[in-house]
Amino acid sequence: MSRAARLLLLCALAASHASSAQQTSARVAVLGISITGNKATKDRIILREMVVNEGDTLAAMELAERMERSRQNLMNTGLFNTVAVLPLYIDAANAMIEVSVHERWTIWPSPIFQLADPNFNTWWRTFNRDPDRVNYGAYLYKYNFRGRNETLYIKAQFGYTRQFGFRYKVPGIDPRGRWGMSIGAYYTEQAEVTAATADNRRVLLRRADGPNRDEQKADLEVSLRRSHDIRHFIRAAFIQASARDTVIGTALDYFDGPASSARYLTLGYGITWDRRDLRIFPRAGHYAEARVDRLGLGLFSTNAPEITTAYATVKKWWKLGEPVSLALGLRGKYTWGTPPYYAQEGLGYGHFVRGYEYYVVDGEHFALGKANAVVQLVRPRNQRVEFMPAEAFRSLYFALYLNLYADVGQVWDSRYTASNFLAGQWMSGYGAGIDLVSSYDQVIRMEYTLNAMGEHGFFLHFSQPF
Repeated sequence: MSRAARLLLLCALAASHASSAQQTSARVAVLGISITGNKATKDRIILREMVVNEGDTLAAMELAERMERSRQNLMNTGLFNTVAVLPLYIDAANAMIEVSVHERWTIWPSPIFQLADPNFNTWWRTFNRDPDRVNYGAYLYKYNFRGRNETLYIKAQFGYTRQFGFRYKVPGIDPRGRWGMSIGAYYTEQAEVTAATADNRRVLLRRADGPNRDEQKADLEVSLRRSHDIRHFIRAAFIQASARDTVIGTALDYFDGPASSARYLTLGYGITWDRRDLRIFPRAGHYAEARVDRLGLGLFSTNAPEITTAYATVKKWWKLGEPVSLALGLRGKYTWGTPPYYAQEGLGYGHFVRGYEYYVVDGEHFALGKANAVVQLVRPRNQRVEFMPAEAFRSLYFALYLNLYADVGQVWDSRYTASNFLAGQWMSGYGAGIDLVSSYDQVIRMEYTLNAMGEHGFFLHFSQPF
């Protein structure tokens, strides 16, 4: 019997016996869990994500909910193209759980083709698609290292920004899989540096005969996952950076007064509560994060920022039916102390109000809200592509959505307001777009947005809406 036929038979048996169990209000005993398809992944890595376990006795409805949550947990590990979690009923009161997975490719030489500007739209319009403003190179990833969901990669990047580094991530260093660790180090150098903003546009300084700034960073993170959805993190890092006179002569506050370099330690704590149905493009569930970081601990410090930042985000998705879902997100940052330009961050880079992609708003604090209504145009589907030479690429995922959205945000700034008209002002934007979600966590968003200044245009992004 083929795998597809076997799954259809299991579904039919599950539906038949689940219906019988519900009608009699019987509870179902889980006699065991069978795992198939995991050629590299250890069984314990899969069982760690299950919220239904051998020996459980559950009502039929609760059993179905726990199986679906287990499937979502396994998909969110990023290890599998597809996951099926199905009951195989022995009788109305007893069942086995079968977990069937299709593993992703684990050795992944990933090319780097990355724009140096904050987003694709700035590079395309402001810099006329300048090829010198592109980073290129490669990552060499080893996913699911040793079959334990460990990740190891090295990076070699050239072009606009030269960067070399590595990272090793172990999600479970203890037998119960609760404690994790991540360690990494990078060296970075740039010939062109953002030294300030004027009219909310970046002031870029370039040095023709070498790098204008270089950085060395090393970090260690220890995590604790006491439950499936909640993680705690403690991070420590060492940062050393230096800039040339080209930068320091223009931006006297780049590090600390006229200083041309900085060296310091950072320490931070964070907690996340993540219960999204699918992390790459959620349509139900919630995500919350809180983080506090101290930049400059006194030890090994030279011209350290000596600031503390607090960051928080809350996101919620509601699925109103198969085709429609709503989402709201709130994000904010607060800084104690006055950060040098090197360490400050407002809106315009990783976080921005849609419709303001061409602007950067510097500052110590910011607030950002986003609202989305998503309508499914093409339902998610996994299509087998048999002509592909490797099994890991024969499952093609595809989904298409209509996205209606509105954003609002503000940056509070104590130093650059005079030269940047958007600082201290509420910004808003709204529009509509098409979101394409495909295999290996790829998202392409094509959006048309109108902002509060009356500006409008077409914008292209390569990440989920928020």
